[in-house]
Amino acid sequence: MNTPEDILPAADAYVQAYLQEHLPSSFLFHNYEHAIEVVEVCKKLAKAAALDKKKKDYLLLAAWFQDTGYTKGEENHEANSVNIAQAFLEKQGWTAENIKVVEQLIMSTKKGAALATDLEKILYDANWSFLGRKRFFDRSKLLRLEIEQLQNSRFSAKGWNKFLLDLQLETGYKTPWGQSFYLSRKRKNLSVQAENHRKAKEKTVRNKTGKNFGRGIDTLYRITLRNHLNLSSIADGKANMIISINTLVLSILITAGTALFSMGDQGMIQWNIIIIAPIGILMLSSLAAIVFAILSAMPKVEGARFTMEEVKNHKVSLLFFGNFLQLDRNAYVQFLRNLKKDQELIYDDLSRDLYNLGQILQKKYRLLTIAYRIFMAGLLLSVLVFVLFYFLF
Repeated sequence: MNTPEDILPAADAYVQAYLQEHLPSSFLFHNYEHAIEVVEVCKKLAKAAALDKKKKDYLLLAAWFQDTGYTKGEENHEANSVNIAQAFLEKQGWTAENIKVVEQLIMSTKKGAALATDLEKILYDANWSFLGRKRFFDRSKLLRLEIEQLQNSRFSAKGWNKFLLDLQLETGYKTPWGQSFYLSRKRKNLSVQAENHRKAKEKTVRNKTGKNFGRGIDTLYRITLRNHLNLSSIADGKANMIISINTLVLSILITAGTALFSMGDQGMIQWNIIIIAPIGILMLSSLAAIVFAILSAMPKVEGARFTMEEVKNHKVSLLFFGNFLQLDRNAYVQFLRNLKKDQELIYDDLSRDLYNLGQILQKKYRLLTIAYRIFMAGLLLSVLVFVLFYFLF
């Protein structure tokens, strides 16, 4: 291979100048510093693998140019890197055959690409060497900032720690030299990352369930539930009062009305006319008030209709007895078993249950309001009609 002795320093200088001029500032991880790091690791692995100068040059040139394509955007950056490397190497007098080797190495960095040669595997290990180094957590912060800027979104603590954990678990070293240098530290980093993920998950759950505020959230649910039950008890008491009073009034009116109708004395006809209309109005209003009060106090056993898919997706609360009665016992026990594993779901189901109780209370008090208004209107109207008929007749 006709390779100038200064090809690698020239590549270094070219890549540095090219990235400084064309690389957007949003690329905080895939930049010149990352290229230097990958090249240094490639040198280390190439020495361990005892590569000859020809293969080593191929490897290091690919390491220098593999990320230059980010200057044209994240999408298809490997192909863009190939074009940039090709233009540089052609100016350096490289043959198409030699350039092709470097191009194939760069394309092997594409996600999901099959790694066929030792050079491709070494370059792969060099790219992911940061997973097995002490600087992993510092480098990962830059990677997070880069991804967030490119995607214009932010990771949650739980989401980012899961991303890093998955990255650690899914990425392994392909060469014995990569495993020798970086696998041990990668396992330590993986252990720390797993603990970070656990803590982030726990913190996220505590934030969502309000556990970070002590027992205040539990107290909130407890007091709200107690208030719902007290209001339900008050509503039932008011309904019973309406039913009792109006039942008594209705009984008296029926007795009095029957007595008036049975009187045949001509002198009582005028009084019958004066009293019959108020009594009729009061009887009808009392009857209507009783009906609405009974509807308010009437227990409802059936809950909302739902499918098992909605149950699996936790879109319906089975804590409400009207809902869980639609399931068989084993399905309900399994639901509670799954619910106990996730505190966030527990509090969500409690919230749904409180909402269901609130809807029941709304219906109760709406019917009670109608009952009281009918009773009040019946009283007022019967008195007004009595007074009006009294002066007319």
